[in-house]
Amino acid sequence: LEAQEGKMFSPLAFTKTYAMAAAAGLSVTLIPVLMGYFIRGHIPKEEQNPINKALIVLYRPMLQGALRFPKSTLLVGVLVFLSSLWPLMHIGSEFMPPLDEGDLLYMPSALPGLSPAKAQELLQQTDKLIKTVPEVASVFGKAGRAVTATDPAPLEMFETVIQFKPKSAWRAGMTNEKIIAELDKAVKVPGLTNIWIPPIRNRIDMLATGIKSPVGVKVLGDDLAVINQLTTEIEKTVKSVPGVTSAFAERLTGGRYINVDIQRDKAASYGLNIRDVQTIISTAVGGENIGETVEGLARYPINIRYPREIRDSVDRLRQLPIVTNQGQLLVLSDVAKVSITDGPPMLRSENARLAGFVYIDLHNRDLGSAVQEMQAVVAKQVKLPAGYAIEWSGQYEFMERAKQKLMYVVPLTLLIIFVLLYLTFNNMVEASVIMLTLPFALTGGI
Repeated sequence: LEAQEGKMFSPLAFTKTYAMAAAAGLSVTLIPVLMGYFIRGHIPKEEQNPINKALIVLYRPMLQGALRFPKSTLLVGVLVFLSSLWPLMHIGSEFMPPLDEGDLLYMPSALPGLSPAKAQELLQQTDKLIKTVPEVASVFGKAGRAVTATDPAPLEMFETVIQFKPKSAWRAGMTNEKIIAELDKAVKVPGLTNIWIPPIRNRIDMLATGIKSPVGVKVLGDDLAVINQLTTEIEKTVKSVPGVTSAFAERLTGGRYINVDIQRDKAASYGLNIRDVQTIISTAVGGENIGETVEGLARYPINIRYPREIRDSVDRLRQLPIVTNQGQLLVLSDVAKVSITDGPPMLRSENARLAGFVYIDLHNRDLGSAVQEMQAVVAKQVKLPAGYAIEWSGQYEFMERAKQKLMYVVPLTLLIIFVLLYLTFNNMVEASVIMLTLPFALTGGI
């Protein structure tokens, strides 16, 4: 195993192997010595043990009946095995069973262009709705990124940590699934798509794939408008699949930008080059540090720029004064076109190609069958233009990678077991008979 599944399950595999090796070593070293100390005097036969005696009474008639009618016994076994094939083909699949982390993370997504005031209002509103569920002990949420350069979350991305009360204080019959279902019904805010996921599991998935939901769809291509159209179609399509509680496609359009198009010929006629105009714009809008002020032991930069009411007004930016080298007074509109243009609020790329994400949340359905049904529905209803591709990500990506590796690891393991049996018994028939018990063991497991 590799990547996330290797990190998670390798300690379990090594621990099991070390335990078996230690048990094998102790069985030929320590156990014989302990037997000499503790097993002394009269040793009763195994048949005289009360537990063994009861088991023999139950098992002997069944064994004798099976040996008396071998053909009927084999027929019953084959029929039982065949009857298990249908549930085996329809059994669900999960990469990792849901873990009870004790907390829950609420990560809705809003449409781009959300103002800080509206984000704060929505955050307070969702916190109040979440707190109405009796099992919730505390709620703490944030909008946008934290005070760090390594958290590139946009303002429309919320993260709310929900801490539950001890299970002894829960209402009778309440489970994590029922609480999530109740939270999903309580938090119905227009413009927000709900996603409920354990915090640790969410962080692992986001670090590995960039997808914050159990299942994600990545649409790769070259044109943002086409990618946005495809992700929106996929969002509408997968919502019809049973088990999908929410689906949200990141909007790749809707951003609003102030565009300053410097007219080179006009600037040159006034003796200005591109750098001169860009310096004035960047200083007025972005600001420039002109010095430092010292207050006690702390130093603070002195930054000058236009106030926000001017920076946010296109008309007032057009009147930005410019002084040429000859002392001539101009305004920005004399040498540049200032306008508001539409653009992407955020850019994503995968393998040097533009990408759009669709986040899908599942409840009360296994991961494998849900993704297979979604793949079939998307392939039927969403037509991909040439040069565009769809990738299914999230936990499904890990599960498929592990499944591909197990497809040759499991047969190789069975072959090694068969070789060891043959070397032990030195008889091909006996080794084959033992291996033939595998289908019936599979039946018992199902």
